[in-house]
Amino acid sequence: MEENQMSLICGLPDDIALSCLARVPRKYHAVLKCVSKRWREFVCSDELYDYRRMHSLSETWIYALCCDKYGKIWFYVVDPNESQRRWKCVPGLPARALNKMGMGFEVLGKKVYLLGGGGWLEATNEAFCYDVSRNSWTQVASLSTARYTIPSTCVLVHSCLRK
Repeated sequence: MEENQMSLICGLPDDIALSCLARVPRKYHAVLKCVSKRWREFVCSDELYDYRRMHSLSETWIYALCCDKYGKIWFYVVDPNESQRRWKCVPGLPARALNKMGMGFEVLGKKVYLLGGGGWLEATNEAFCYDVSRNSWTQVASLSTARYTIPSTCVLVHSCLRK
């Protein structure tokens, strides 16, 4: 009885449940996270991300870092596979990153990093990470040298999760 309570899907071995849940499109993962604590942990796990990547089930979303005419930073995402391709604002960009010009922007796996940047007179060594699976930002280890302009080359994120 306890074994079924601990399994992802009652009555199925976890490897089969993984295979089933990995096929759910990323845009529904926010709903999957609401099922239970175990499902939330699973949807945010590297195990799901790795499985989807290995079995060619990952989906590509496009992220863009933009600056408005007032110098405020905005971070957007679009799913190119959606019938209505609309840019959506990614929530929760750290306040300390909102008014920094010249930030770099790089992607590693399911994480997007914002690096450096600064104001009119100073550069910064701060770095922030957006975890696509958790839909959250964290401040990460600082750059070894403060930088104002960092060239960014990646704009695509191959990820298993959607908002």
